[in-house]
Amino acid sequence: MKRRDSIFLHNRIYFFRGDAMNAQKNRIMKETAILSLCSVSLQGLGLLFNIFLTKRLGAPAIGMMTLAGSFYGLAAVLSGGSGFVAASRFLSEELGCKRNPGLIFRYALRFCTLLSCSAAVILFLFAPQTAELAMKTTGAVPAIRILSLTLPLSAISACLKGRCYAYHRIYIPVFAECVEFMVKSSAQAICTLWLIPSNKITVLTSFAVSIAAGQGSSLFFLLMMRFKTQENLSGCTISFRQFIRKLLPIMGNACLVAILGSANDALVPLCLLQYGNSTEEALAQFGSFEAIILPTLFFPSVIQCCMSGLLVPVLSREKAAGHVDEIRMMTERVLEQTVSYAFCIVLILVQFGNEIGCLLGGDTFTGAVLCRMAPVVPLIYLEIILEGILRGLGKQNFSSLNYLAEYIVRISVLLICVPLFGFYGIAASYMACNLTGNAVRLSFVLRTTGLKPVVKRIFLRPLFTMLFSWQFTQLLMTLSRNLSIPAPARTCSFLAITISMYMALLYLLNHTPKKRRLQSAA
Repeated sequence: MKRRDSIFLHNRIYFFRGDAMNAQKNRIMKETAILSLCSVSLQGLGLLFNIFLTKRLGAPAIGMMTLAGSFYGLAAVLSGGSGFVAASRFLSEELGCKRNPGLIFRYALRFCTLLSCSAAVILFLFAPQTAELAMKTTGAVPAIRILSLTLPLSAISACLKGRCYAYHRIYIPVFAECVEFMVKSSAQAICTLWLIPSNKITVLTSFAVSIAAGQGSSLFFLLMMRFKTQENLSGCTISFRQFIRKLLPIMGNACLVAILGSANDALVPLCLLQYGNSTEEALAQFGSFEAIILPTLFFPSVIQCCMSGLLVPVLSREKAAGHVDEIRMMTERVLEQTVSYAFCIVLILVQFGNEIGCLLGGDTFTGAVLCRMAPVVPLIYLEIILEGILRGLGKQNFSSLNYLAEYIVRISVLLICVPLFGFYGIAASYMACNLTGNAVRLSFVLRTTGLKPVVKRIFLRPLFTMLFSWQFTQLLMTLSRNLSIPAPARTCSFLAITISMYMALLYLLNHTPKKRRLQSAA
C-alpha cells in the first residue's frame, strides 16, 4: 500500500511538473511572438529609415554616424553596469528562491545610476580630448556632450526593462522601444530634412540629439508604466557587496565585447584605406555595410534576439530551483529551432541576395556581398542563442574568455585579409571568428547542460533540406526562363516556392519517422 501510494504521488508530481513545463513553454512562445512581431516591425522600419538617410546624406555621412554610434555604445556599456542582465537575471534568481527581489532591483538601480552619472560627468568634462582621440575632429564636441547626458537615462532604462523581463511584463519594454524608435527617428528626420541642409546643425550633432530624444522618451514611458508585485520581505539571499561581486563578471564580459567591437569598427575604414580606397570611398563602403548589409543579415534574427532575452530569466529561475532536466530539454528545443530557421534564411539570401540588394537601394555590389556572407547567418544566430543560455546559467567568465579569443581571430583576419582582398576580407573575418567562437561555445553549452543532441535532426536534416530546395528552385527558374513573367512577380513566386518547399520537406523529415515508429509499435 505504501509503495502504491508512493508511485501515485510520484506520478502526480510528474504530472503537475509537466503541466508547469507546458505552461512555461506556452508563455515563452507567446512572449517570443509578441517580441518578435514588434522587433520585426522596428527592424524593418529601421532598415527603411537607414536607406532614407543614405540617400539624403550619402554613405560617407552614414559611416561617420555609425562610428559615432559604435563609440556611444561603448560608453553606454562601460557606464551602464549591465543593468538589463543584472536586473533580469538576479531578480529571476530571487523570485525562484521566493525571497526579496525588490531589494535586488534597488541594488542594480543604485549601482548603475552611480556608475553612469560618474561616467557622464567625466565624458562631459573631457569632451574635447575625446573628440580629438575618437573622431579626429573638434567639431564633435557638442555631440559628445549631448551623448554624455544620456548615459544615466540609458542605464536606468536598462534596469527597468530587466525588471519587466524578470516579472514577465514583456509588453512594457516592447512599447518603450517603439516609443524610443518613433521619437528618435522623427528627430533625426527633422534634422535631415531641414536643419542639416541649412547648416544649422551638423550630422553628428543631429545624431546626438536624436539619441537624447529617444532615450528620454523611453525612460519617461517606463517610469509611467508601473505594476504591482508581491514580494517576500523576510530577507534577501545576497548582500550589496555580494551583488557587486556577482555583477563584475557580467560587466567585464559586456565591456570586453564593446571594446573589441568598437576597435573592429574603427579598423575597418583604416584597412580599406590600406587596400587603396580613398577616405570618402572607405567611409562609403563602411556606411553601406553597416546601414544595409549588416541590418539585412541581422533582420531575421529578431526572433533569436527575443528568445535569447527571454531565456536569461527563465534559465536563471530553473537553475535556482534545480530543474536540470527542464534546462536540458529547453536547450535542445531552442537549438533545433534556431538551426532550422537559420538555414532557411541562408537559402533565401543565396537564392535571392542580388534582388534583395537592389530592392534595398543598393547596387550589384551589395547583392553580391549578401550572397557571399549568407553562410555566416547560422553562426550569427547560434551565437545569439548560446549567449542567452550562458547568461542564464551564469557562465559569464567563459563567455568573456571566448569573446576575447573570438575577437582576436576576427581582428587578425581583418588586418590580414582586408588590405589584400578589400571589402571581401570583412566577410572572411566574420566567417573565421564566428566559426571558431561558436564551435567552442556550443561544445561548452552541451557539456554544461549534459545535452547529447541528435546531430541528424538538429544539423544534417536542415542542411539537406536547404540544398535540395535550392537546387530544385534553380531548376524551376531555369525551365521557366523563356516565360514572359514580370521580374517582381517571378521573384515573389519563386521565393514563396522556395520557403514552402523548405518548410514542408523539413516537416516531413522530422515527423515521418516518428509516425512510422508509432504504427510499428501499434
